[in-house]
Amino acid sequence: MSVEELEIFGVIAFDGLVKNGLHLHPDGKHLIYPMGSKIAIKDMKTAEQIFLAGHKNLISTLCISSCGSLLASGQINHHGFKAMVIIWDYEKRKMRSRYEIHKVRVEDVCFTENGQYLISLGGRDDGRIIIWDIENETPLCGAFAGTETSGNVITIARTNVCKTTFATAGDRTLKLWHIDSKDRKLHGIDIKVGKIKRTINCLAIDKNDENIYCGTTSGDIIKARLNIEESEETTKYPVMIGCYSKISTCVKKANANHVEVYAGGVKNLLLLENEKLIVGAGDGTIELIEIAKQPASAVNKMNKLLIIPAIITHRTTFVCGAVTSMIRYKNDFILVGTALCEIYEIEWSNFRTRLIITCHTSSIHDVAFPRNCSEIFATTGKNDIRVWKLITQKELLRITVPNFTCSSLCFDSKGGCIISAWNDGVIRGFALNGGNLVFEINRAHTKSVSTIAITYDDCRIISGGCDGQVRVWDAKSEIRHLLQVLKEHRGPITSLRVSPDNKSLISSSIDGTCILWDLRNITRKFMLRGNTMYMATCFIPSGVQFLTGGTDRKIAYWETLDGSLVREIEGSITGTLNTINVSHDGQYFLTGSDDTIVKLWEYRTANTIRLGLAHAAAITGCAFSPDGKFIITVSADGAIILWKYPFSEMVTN
Repeated sequence: MSVEELEIFGVIAFDGLVKNGLHLHPDGKHLIYPMGSKIAIKDMKTAEQIFLAGHKNLISTLCISSCGSLLASGQINHHGFKAMVIIWDYEKRKMRSRYEIHKVRVEDVCFTENGQYLISLGGRDDGRIIIWDIENETPLCGAFAGTETSGNVITIARTNVCKTTFATAGDRTLKLWHIDSKDRKLHGIDIKVGKIKRTINCLAIDKNDENIYCGTTSGDIIKARLNIEESEETTKYPVMIGCYSKISTCVKKANANHVEVYAGGVKNLLLLENEKLIVGAGDGTIELIEIAKQPASAVNKMNKLLIIPAIITHRTTFVCGAVTSMIRYKNDFILVGTALCEIYEIEWSNFRTRLIITCHTSSIHDVAFPRNCSEIFATTGKNDIRVWKLITQKELLRITVPNFTCSSLCFDSKGGCIISAWNDGVIRGFALNGGNLVFEINRAHTKSVSTIAITYDDCRIISGGCDGQVRVWDAKSEIRHLLQVLKEHRGPITSLRVSPDNKSLISSSIDGTCILWDLRNITRKFMLRGNTMYMATCFIPSGVQFLTGGTDRKIAYWETLDGSLVREIEGSITGTLNTINVSHDGQYFLTGSDDTIVKLWEYRTANTIRLGLAHAAAITGCAFSPDGKFIITVSADGAIILWKYPFSEMVTN
């Protein structure tokens, strides 16, 4: 019996760490970018998203053919295993072919100009270039990308006129290649750069295949002439024209060689008309530049390193994070992707910058709604808490605590305060309006605070720590003094849930125990022991039963009265159950596990009635909106997915 899939309402995710991962389809309507182990295709007008699934690990590189009919992606794999390259049919939205030749990691992929071949580059454990014949679905030829005297090759760029020529670059290497389809060979020619030793991050070839521009880790730009013969599509001797730095306008910014370079290196280049360039740097600087033509006499007088200060800056702006992707959009804008998983829109005419997409950069640990509000929700991760508007999926507020991780959060009953647990052993309360710190309980636990909860009457805060202790705090007093310490668990606390009537508390731990506490006199009612690490618990709305899940992949129904087991079902085939949440009417519940699958269950029959398959990493949290219209799930790759609750009409009625 097939199970229907949950309908996606929206996705908040973008893997900005993938170099050149952000692409605009030639139709000008769809953005294409990696999202963990999946590829997202997003309609810019309707915001509708489609996902291509086929990779078994994180995507490391992505490209699109010049005509837009094909996509290609490569992944990272574990040491000792081959890394997969997949070619996708864009129109049919499905896999066309795949191959596993490279070891461990695919560093870069690129189609030739005519779309006949796919060029793939292996990482440092592989180091090979493979030419894949797309039509015949067979490898045509291959070669080692580097030499004995050079380091790793990290990037590829295709030519725009010549159909079978491309360039590669990396650590002390810059090379032009020609594909000989008759003899099934690759011919490579080094582009000599003299005594200059550079690691090249990115390449840009002009539309006539005359010049190539190379951004380096040193923060300067190398320009070389390719000298490609059009008749034979072979290359004579490509030569470097120069290595250019900025014309310094500030003496303090110039380095020891009296030249000004881009801080953090040149990470990305976008070539425009009239030999102008957009430069994206490692410190978030984005500049519109051109390279001034220097007379031969002036070049000869430059310093011994031949670094010529000839870059003229026309416009400058800044973004947060190293620039990893830049694309033209509607001729009037530039879209910029950064390593902090943000996408900025820069207006071409005045370089006005606007943040349009933002998301978490690492694993999300928890998600929560205010108790009677469905318009917003909050998520936690490394360094920050973020508050989102549900309908628009826009970030409303970011509360940052540098260098620390927030593991859990909850709202008070009025929704005005966010109570959060941090790995520095501190409990912090923040005002939802503005994000100001309201209170702070220092040394709340001797180790990290792993989970947090508050009673429905806002009288008590309950915290669980990695020291195995459950602590109860007075939430009404200004100093929020400690009321009780419960030391029954012997391992980190994974979950704390308060019963709807405020009379009971359930705590779970990785030590294989689950304890139900009487909150009125703060004593233990009973303890459950199992051959599992309990990861999640949840009361049903009536409070007469509760659910548990853990590493044994089983969902168990328990009686609150005496702790007797009512029912036990298989929650997942392969992955640990990390999160459980029950709908507000008690008819359905939601689970998320390491197998990346979200499951919606009917509580009475324990049948799976819907599946969510869009996540690319382990599910770490889930929540029903208070109005019963949406479901939100979060995962270890920083993705937030909003689903339409299939029974929202019944709830509304």
